[in-house]
Amino acid sequence: MRKYACGAYERLSKEDLKKLKTDESMSIENQRLFINSFCKYNDLEIVAEYVDDGYTGSDFERPAFEKLIEDIENGKINCVITKDLSRLGRELYQTGRYIEDYFADKDVRYIAINDNYDSLVGDPTLSMKLTYNDYLVRDTSRKVKSIFTAKQRAGDYIGSFPRYGYMKDPNKKNHLIIDPVASVVVKKIYEMALQGIKCNKIADTLTKEKIPIPIVYKKETRGLQVTDNGGYGIWRHQTVKDILTSEMYIGNMVQNICNKIRYNSKKKRATKKEDYIIVPDTHDPIIDKNTFDKVQQLINSTKKIVTKNKNTYLFGGLLKCKECGHNISILKRKSKTTENHHTQCNSYSKKGKYGICNIHRVNYDWLENDLIQVITDISQSFLKEYNNKLLTEEVNNIIHEDLEDINNLISMLGKDIFKYEKTIKQLYMDKVEGKIPEDIFSNLMNKYNEDLNVAKSRKEEAEKKKDEIISSSTNLDYDLCAKKVSEFINTKKLTPSLISELVEKVEIDNDKNIKIYFNFTELSVYAR
Repeated sequence: MRKYACGAYERLSKEDLKKLKTDESMSIENQRLFINSFCKYNDLEIVAEYVDDGYTGSDFERPAFEKLIEDIENGKINCVITKDLSRLGRELYQTGRYIEDYFADKDVRYIAINDNYDSLVGDPTLSMKLTYNDYLVRDTSRKVKSIFTAKQRAGDYIGSFPRYGYMKDPNKKNHLIIDPVASVVVKKIYEMALQGIKCNKIADTLTKEKIPIPIVYKKETRGLQVTDNGGYGIWRHQTVKDILTSEMYIGNMVQNICNKIRYNSKKKRATKKEDYIIVPDTHDPIIDKNTFDKVQQLINSTKKIVTKNKNTYLFGGLLKCKECGHNISILKRKSKTTENHHTQCNSYSKKGKYGICNIHRVNYDWLENDLIQVITDISQSFLKEYNNKLLTEEVNNIIHEDLEDINNLISMLGKDIFKYEKTIKQLYMDKVEGKIPEDIFSNLMNKYNEDLNVAKSRKEEAEKKKDEIISSSTNLDYDLCAKKVSEFINTKKLTPSLISELVEKVEIDNDKNIKIYFNFTELSVYAR
């Protein structure tokens, strides 16, 4: 009989903590006793315990769970045991993928005691149980969101970190009071703005005076990782502008400025301004209304009208910084008799004085000539070996690597589609048998049909990409490449559009080394 090295996994979310008074079995201690008793009775050895206390089951970014995965990869454990399926996770697809794909691929046994699930035996109702757990998370998320919206409309503050300049009132829940330290900085920012000083200059002044940026001052998680400017951080133009344009500083509560993309996602997206929830006169103002209005007038009067650069550079928009990934701009320098052009990293332009990135300065006129010469040489080499078998083999090796990546993506999406269709079928059967109410069925069916359509759409896109990759190994693509290369070589006047048909990007590093990335794999062979 196979010997199992078991990992006991226990999890308790913040929402579960509220339920402990009515269900003590959810506590970490009781989960531990439950699993230990089961293992003792079934002669299973626990070699490691993993505890995530205060982590939601709607995603898997949990420290103890990540350690569990690491130990599986290292061969330390080959069996995972939880009190029930919901302790592993509540999100349907990720939980299902771990149980049916990851654990199976790694030959790891999984046991959920209360749900009578053992991967050695299997369970035809697994998808239904996972669906129910997922529904509870979605339903809870919807109810919480509606409660939060009601509180926002009542003028209650529900965020974790108040707007810079304010702090939570220790004597009144959901109420803000003025922060005596940060409010001084806010007033200073408005005073400087009234003097006609622009946002970027205000930001420079605050940075030089080593005034901590908001996330550092408030000791947010991101702020603890800041090392720039001696740990005080670098004030950004946009941060200053946000302070100068927020109605929070005149006593109005402004909320719902961003929302989660999905109920189980940590990513957020900005909402439209018309969807902001603004309640007037909910807290003491730091800035009086008259001052605020004057600053808005000044900001609006100094808005720049952006016009296109009259100079057309062949490689404009294609130059990238190797170190930071930002665009590299082409700047002009005039003297009485000449006009020179040079490159400069955009990130350095904004934050170079604070040690962020490097200038990446190269004489653009020389660079342009050199790049044209290199592309010409590569193009001519390609045309000479157009029908050479060795060239075909090298290109096909590159294509094979791309094809392997896209096949893995298609396979993963295929598994997702199978699970969605299986779940939808199970939901329909549950409805027919009267196991779930009509309203729950409709909500879940709409959601899973939406997920299914998204997965099918992504799979179609991936399959189209696969077809493009496969077709790139045929003579048709060689012919297209030859055609574009010939146009480049034979043209009397090069244009940015002609260059961009051949070149994807040009990378410049700190040592001024240049690397060209081509749109055609056939040309990439010569650029290596």
